[in-house]
Amino acid sequence: MVSAPRLLSITASDSVCKLMPELGGSLASWHIGDQAMLRTASTDNIAASEPLGMASFPLVPYSNRIGDARFDWAGERIKLAHTFAPEPHAIHGVGWKSPWTAERHTDASVTLVLKHAADEHWPWDFEALQTISITPYELRLDLSVRNLADCDVPLAFGHHPYFEQAGASLCFDAGKVWMTGDDQLPSEAIDLAGQFDFRRGAPIEGRSIDHCYAGVLGSALIEWADRRWALEIVSPLSAAVVYVPAGGDAFCFEPVPHINNALNMPGVMPSMPVIAAGKLFETSIQLKARLKCAAVK
Repeated sequence: MVSAPRLLSITASDSVCKLMPELGGSLASWHIGDQAMLRTASTDNIAASEPLGMASFPLVPYSNRIGDARFDWAGERIKLAHTFAPEPHAIHGVGWKSPWTAERHTDASVTLVLKHAADEHWPWDFEALQTISITPYELRLDLSVRNLADCDVPLAFGHHPYFEQAGASLCFDAGKVWMTGDDQLPSEAIDLAGQFDFRRGAPIEGRSIDHCYAGVLGSALIEWADRRWALEIVSPLSAAVVYVPAGGDAFCFEPVPHINNALNMPGVMPSMPVIAAGKLFETSIQLKARLKCAAVK
């Protein structure tokens, strides 16, 4: 019999985050008191071991889609296994589909480790770490991935948080938004306008978006009309995927290091990071509770 994935908790005052290391290194929830700061994983999704139903999951060693699950690297055509049918692309990397090991678990932090051996989903070895730590008003993700191959390889790390749609508004600035074709891959970068423009803050409900933004500037702010706490998202990563399914109950603002399908788009910015043998890609994402309408600096 396969045992159910473990549910771990880290706490600081009435701020509580629950994690599921074996279920794709995912976060299951984060609450401050009775307010959910992330979409809470349902008991059904936990029972079904469904990472797409979690509060957030890691994007490693790449974000979003690699078109037709293939790309050229160092003069070689790399072919990856398709992630799931009927999706023709590889999507979200391998971390969210892999069990992670919990190490250095304290009351207020935990480090999750994934050691990946080259396979049909990613052809190079790497070791990824997530250190998730909590304070009364902040959840911090410190992310690193080390290249264990003996050559330079593409290697990156982002995260895929979900937030509740009801009553939510989103505010952030960026340089461009990438339009997508019928194949769900980026085709053209345009100026922010219409339903894709969140520079002055805009409601989430009623939109249909699955696009990558390049040149993200500063932090993002999410507010909910009927809730005390707003949420500021701070990261040095210069791209973000915004996913708002029409009629859905959740949406995503995903800090990521490169645009979608970057490995098949030479010269595009931000490009896929390339990491030398033995070296690290490192970043962080801070989710900060703010009293509603507090200014974002």
